[in-house]
Amino acid sequence: MKSVVVICLIMSLVAERSTATFEDCYTKCFGECASKTPIFLLQTCAAQCVAQCFINPPSTMDSNHMDTHYFCKLGCATSICTNFSTMGDPAGDKVKSCVDSCDKKCMKD
Repeated sequence: MKSVVVICLIMSLVAERSTATFEDCYTKCFGECASKTPIFLLQTCAAQCVAQCFINPPSTMDSNHMDTHYFCKLGCATSICTNFSTMGDPAGDKVKSCVDSCDKKCMKD
């Protein structure tokens, strides 16, 4: 029983760390891309950075479900989570929150 509790604790810490890492990665990536890209292509930067910083789903799922979940979440994130960023504000927290909501939407499948 203790080992189950320890494993759950470790998994929750890793999951929490992963979401913070996404936000940091996205914010940095978007800032670098936006500084080199015309303003009318900022959404391209956002989509590129979402895909680049995307965190894989947990490996505890069977491979078919994991692939489906991963691509569902990636598709959701790149299609609806790329509208928050502007030249002056990458809005990493809003993008992360949106990506997290995609995770929940795709888990319903």
